[in-house]
Amino acid sequence: MKGSQKVGMMARLGALLATGVVLGGAASAQMSAYTAVTDARLAAPEASNWLSTRGNQMNWGYSALDKITPANVSKLQPAWAYSTGQSEGHEAAPIVNNGIMFITSPMNKLFALDATTGVMLWKYERELPDDITSCCDVVNRGVAVYGDMVYMGTLDAHMLAFNAKTGKIVWDRTIEDYKKRYTITSAPLIASGRLVTGVHGGEYGVRGFLESMDPKTGKSQWKSYTTMKGSYPDGSEAQGGAPTWLTGAYDAASKTIYWGTGNPSPWMDPRRKPTDDLKWSSSLIAVDVATGKIKTGFQYSPNDAWDYDGVNEPILIDTMVNGKSTKSIVSAHRNGYLYRFDRTNGGVKYVGANKYVTVTAYKGLDKTGRPIWDPQHRPDLGKQVNACPSFLGGKNWHPAAYSPQTKLVYIPSNEWCMTIKGAQTKYAAGEAYVGAEFELNAVPNLNYVGNLQAVDPATGKQVWSQTFKAPLWGGVLTTAGGLVFTGTTADRDFVAFDARSGKKLWSFKTNSGVIGQPISYSVNGKQYVAVFSGYGGAIPLWAGPMAQLTKDTPRGGVLWVFAFN
Repeated sequence: MKGSQKVGMMARLGALLATGVVLGGAASAQMSAYTAVTDARLAAPEASNWLSTRGNQMNWGYSALDKITPANVSKLQPAWAYSTGQSEGHEAAPIVNNGIMFITSPMNKLFALDATTGVMLWKYERELPDDITSCCDVVNRGVAVYGDMVYMGTLDAHMLAFNAKTGKIVWDRTIEDYKKRYTITSAPLIASGRLVTGVHGGEYGVRGFLESMDPKTGKSQWKSYTTMKGSYPDGSEAQGGAPTWLTGAYDAASKTIYWGTGNPSPWMDPRRKPTDDLKWSSSLIAVDVATGKIKTGFQYSPNDAWDYDGVNEPILIDTMVNGKSTKSIVSAHRNGYLYRFDRTNGGVKYVGANKYVTVTAYKGLDKTGRPIWDPQHRPDLGKQVNACPSFLGGKNWHPAAYSPQTKLVYIPSNEWCMTIKGAQTKYAAGEAYVGAEFELNAVPNLNYVGNLQAVDPATGKQVWSQTFKAPLWGGVLTTAGGLVFTGTTADRDFVAFDARSGKKLWSFKTNSGVIGQPISYSVNGKQYVAVFSGYGGAIPLWAGPMAQLTKDTPRGGVLWVFAFN
């Protein structure tokens, strides 16, 4: 082949990869039967499909399929597997719509697969700038589907809309300037026909926001910042952090989006006074879906100095409050407390909270839920303290799950502490803006870090737990069959537990540490369970000595799909 021919062929191949690749007539024929995703389907998804990252808009992480049970789960076997070719952290949840599966990998690869065989139907590989920087690995946590399109946020802060059948890009919109270290790492949320995204970048002095777009065109409908003028000193809200880097939840009845916000930037700042709450950093906010107005919120950690992000997923359920069934929110926060809120009429009213891991940073919470700091464990410039939990949290990004059968929440938690002190820092666009020095360490007298807990959200009482020597960093799935699925890091296991007793019933040794979000779906009446194995993410980058617990975990991303033979 002549050089000019080879260059031309590579150019054509690059063009194909930029718009998606359709494989053969069979793939085209299969995609022709793709079913449009509607607001009604998202609000009440079929048990056979998995249309949102957590299965529904309320973040349950629950599948209504019941053919796999405690009595037969031991017969689960791999049905097929798919390697992405990437070695970084694989944290995505697959999306399944009537036999078509969409998965993402690190570096913004997107694949459309046959959900019964793993045959690739089309793929997209993004050409990212060489100067991309993200605090916590080049991960992507999945896509949203709506109409006949698929939506993915990117590490260079774009939102992409693809034709679900062909992989062709319908529109590509810049959300923010990636050179200022804005990134998008999680799936957008579809809410009443709107496409809503958050942004990452709290360690670089970004200004957090939510933005709503028209799903058909990408045109902006509203943009709401999460740092409030007057709550930050000297106008520093412009670099105030409060990033919105995990996917929120949607209450269709009250037309309210519930979304968590992250740490202030920097973590510590000599300009701040103890009375500067830095709203709405480290908070849960309630946003009007039509206007983007922040109606109300709750600040978990005012003037947060420990990086106790409030981004952890809000789970929208009904619980008993004072003997009455109440529309509620539960959320396992980074600071080590499981919170309960009343969301009647789209509000956020504090009901109560209970510790679910070791906490020393706070003496406790007052009757409004506001933390009572312990001065011995609050860091400052030049002041080093030891505090629990660590900045990686009692639970980090990896989502808990809820079962409407057991009425329990299943929390993948971690026990660890840190030494931390404030450090001088100055804002410069695109540069790290943390303002702290830190190192993780173990909780004294504990022989484990990871702890999968079943907790009654109405009372905060633990029902059962399973502990693991190494950290847990993957999501949880519950099913109508009475099972709880999650994965381990150092052991590389994908595991099933009895949802009521916590008894370990089945496990499978995968290629790497399991940090993906498990899902379940069915095709032609056959139930499948799927999860990514592919260790990476924040622990190897940030956990210091605690990362030694997973130092021998091999890398490489593989989607594993299990079923009965």
